[in-house]
Amino acid sequence: MTASLRLPRNARKPARPLVDEERGAAIVEMALVLPLLLALMMGVLVYGQYFMLAHSVQQAANDGARAAIVGLDATDRRAVATRAVGRSLQTVSGAHSVAVSETSEAITVAVTFTAPEDGFLRSSLIPSPTPVIRARATFELPVD
Repeated sequence: MTASLRLPRNARKPARPLVDEERGAAIVEMALVLPLLLALMMGVLVYGQYFMLAHSVQQAANDGARAAIVGLDATDRRAVATRAVGRSLQTVSGAHSVAVSETSEAITVAVTFTAPEDGFLRSSLIPSPTPVIRARATFELPVD
């Protein structure tokens, strides 16, 4: 009589499907990658806003210097430049100051913009750029 080789009943059960193991691996991978992805996205948003604000401040300084050359005297040019900068930055929230300096050959308009305290630019999640943005523009005065 030959002895039959039989496997125990529990040995015949198929192994757990690989799908369950892959799902667990995906959760672990996501737990490792998600914080990096979120930090990267926050960096894109914060620095994107910073570059947009820096461009707006530079454009406001350009507008102020361009407008100032039509003034009749130094006081008038200063007032015209300040109004032009204010118009350019009216859609941007934050405080700004304007300094106008003049020589016999050129007018320089310097704009300092400070981002608001509660702004997205002052995020504590990633290293943020400075909240103070400075720009200047110089235009030559017409020679008489």
